[in-house]
Amino acid sequence: MKKYLLSFAVMMGATLFTGCLSDNDNNNNRTVDYVVTKGALVINNGNAYNGIDGSLTFIDFSTDPANVQQDVYKTVNGASLGGTPNDVYVYGDKIYITGSDENVVFVLNKNNFKQIKKISTVADMGEAEGVTPRHLKAYDGKVYVTTYGGYVGVIDTLSLNVTNMYKVGSAPEGMAFGGTSDADVSLYVANSDYGNGNGSISKIALNTGTITEIKNEKIHNPQQLAVSGDLIYVLDWGYYDENWNQKEAGVYLINGTSVTQVVADATGMAASGQYIVTYNYPYGSSTISYSVYNASYNITASYLLSGSPLASPCAISIDPNTGYVFLASRVIDPDTSYPSYTMPGYVNVYDGTGEFVSKVSYTTGVEPHAIAFTHGYETVKY
Repeated sequence: MKKYLLSFAVMMGATLFTGCLSDNDNNNNRTVDYVVTKGALVINNGNAYNGIDGSLTFIDFSTDPANVQQDVYKTVNGASLGGTPNDVYVYGDKIYITGSDENVVFVLNKNNFKQIKKISTVADMGEAEGVTPRHLKAYDGKVYVTTYGGYVGVIDTLSLNVTNMYKVGSAPEGMAFGGTSDADVSLYVANSDYGNGNGSISKIALNTGTITEIKNEKIHNPQQLAVSGDLIYVLDWGYYDENWNQKEAGVYLINGTSVTQVVADATGMAASGQYIVTYNYPYGSSTISYSVYNASYNITASYLLSGSPLASPCAISIDPNTGYVFLASRVIDPDTSYPSYTMPGYVNVYDGTGEFVSKVSYTTGVEPHAIAFTHGYETVKY
């Protein structure tokens, strides 16, 4: 593997933190408007087996140092998110959270975390069809949610009801939008088949509702997707052999009928711009590795963390504004010397070279699982 060091903040092209949105001149009072990252939202699975409910952590970057607020949903709304909330997504002025054990999508006000509505996916989609909502994506005034019933539900962001649904494959997980123009946008869905080996990708053409299934012998257990035009990048967890060793996990590129592994040994990924950052930490492993893939040049390099390594990575996300990589981890239980699934975890922030830029680890709830971001604007006079 070639070991190039790449800087997201310089090279990703998605970074807006140092770029202005507008330049206003009003009576010689010149101002520049900037996009800023206001905070990071971390959804924590909890541990249903041990009676630990899931929670929402908010890392507030408007203060220095950042103020970490635990269990903000319960603090504001006086109730728990329940067992195993799985995903968090920010769209417009709302936050959406999938409550997998509760069969609901929580909708919150982005600014104060107050609940606006709790959407029952089983009530709107059907008892079998809406069971166990998993992942979220949004486009053109609609929020899309996968369910283990084998469907994608379409939530209208005004009525906050499921107004349409698509039948996809078995146990759908992550989604991504792709297409070469606004007229041919498609939603791609990773159908994991619960890890039974018969995974596939569903392609939903949003302008017609036509659904096609993409299958290949190299796709076993797809979990997450990133799409550029008609190119599909798939994080696949592969399969386990008789000794519970994970095999053929990694990131695969689907280009028409061609399927190629572009990142070997990956169990988590995040994509932004032309870059995909991955970590590899399969079940039972004692070693962790990280990679970065440049889709424009088809180059995979080691992503070398410096300053503060992780004990047991379990979630990854890239802030599209700053280009920083957010990595969540479990802690090591001092009594067992193994990763703890019942103790609060933490999040570290790194730049594109792997430098530990947050300087401190941000404590989360138990089993941090997904990370999203809130953004806003700042006006600077000069």
